[in-house]
Amino acid sequence: MNLVQWSMLAGSLSSLLAVGACTNTGPDAPDAAKAAAEVHNEFDLDWTQLGLGCAVMGTGNAAHVMCNHGHSLNLRNENLYQRHLLLTDKGIAAPNEAQMMHGVAANGAKPAIQLPDPLTPMLRARLGERVRVRAVSYGPLFHTFHIHGHLWVDNGKRKDTRVLGPAEVYDAAEFYAGGGAVAPEPRAGAGDWMYHCHVEQHAVTGMWGMFRVLPKDGALLEVDAAALGKDGRFTGEVPTPLGGPGQTVDVWVVAAEVPLAVARVYTPATRALLTLERDARLFMPVADEKAFLAATAASQRKVMETQAETFQPWILSLRRGTKVRVHLRNVMPEAPASLHPHGVAYDIANDGTLESSVAQPAGPPVVSEWLADTAGTWPLHDHARQVENIGRGLFSAIVVKSPEEEKSLQRDYLVIFHDYDMDWFMGAAKPTGAGH
Repeated sequence: MNLVQWSMLAGSLSSLLAVGACTNTGPDAPDAAKAAAEVHNEFDLDWTQLGLGCAVMGTGNAAHVMCNHGHSLNLRNENLYQRHLLLTDKGIAAPNEAQMMHGVAANGAKPAIQLPDPLTPMLRARLGERVRVRAVSYGPLFHTFHIHGHLWVDNGKRKDTRVLGPAEVYDAAEFYAGGGAVAPEPRAGAGDWMYHCHVEQHAVTGMWGMFRVLPKDGALLEVDAAALGKDGRFTGEVPTPLGGPGQTVDVWVVAAEVPLAVARVYTPATRALLTLERDARLFMPVADEKAFLAATAASQRKVMETQAETFQPWILSLRRGTKVRVHLRNVMPEAPASLHPHGVAYDIANDGTLESSVAQPAGPPVVSEWLADTAGTWPLHDHARQVENIGRGLFSAIVVKSPEEEKSLQRDYLVIFHDYDMDWFMGAAKPTGAGH
């Protein structure tokens, strides 16, 4: 990662250039601290390094700091360090985590400082509603899903954390909003509860969001009412599943490079958080064959003009027993694309790895046929240029639902933990290697 590039975004060039690789062994460190570091090879990361996504790698003489990956939820990053910069610039000397989440309440003569809700997924449910959160992990790193104030049951044990490896899924996090794992009576109660990766550097550098438990009854605030669709689902919920046992459905999806709001960075000139957009590579579902055949790079960019801050990664939601034909077109300028599914039944011709199942730029559509025979949550991602394409957003997920799940859940969310390509995040048109 280029420190100068990041500092231009963050507006803190002088502080970045003054930071060494490990703060307790620099030239100004006390002798005792230097000696301790030499013996124990310890690294103390400061706020600036945390803001860069840095982590200690290796042990002993090989110990070093790496800042090669960025972290997001559903392709969105909400860096607490950037919010920290804004609050300190506005006179909050040492903002705590709650203040970095929401802002600072009015206190005497000091005005309130209101921070926006995170770009990362806002999960919503009424108090007492049965909720499932499905977590999928993409990228080279391990992440730990954790949600505040809530527990679930896994193999007879109460839990509130779960480790995810690359391409691993966890979908047993099921509980009552504001209540318990098995009973809806209030336990945590209403309010905003943080969920995040429990690798601290990942959480601080963007991998966190909010679970908003709303009152059981009554009118919703405007922002929450706006997120409630006509189908009764909040923004970001798993869509109504398609098909059913013995049925065949056709699904149409386009691979495109389109502008997406991926992060907020603090800008001293405006003393505000600026939304940062990048041309992400996305699977974009379309309504029917007509829209599918008419799609172009320009038309898909136009679609995103009003969705850049609200678009969620595509979820292919199916009822168990459904046969699905997925039609894929690639309108990206240069990268090939394919669909490789996990968990469903298919033959080698529909694996997404053979040349015949890869959609080339401006090439003909390809069709994949799968059978949703196993209920669960499954990764779905590119396998044509896997590292680069997944690093820039070309991934999805399959949710196969049983009849029992449809009946038991009031709210159903999917959150994707993603290690993005840092070159892309920093604005590079082509990968240079630093983000991989």
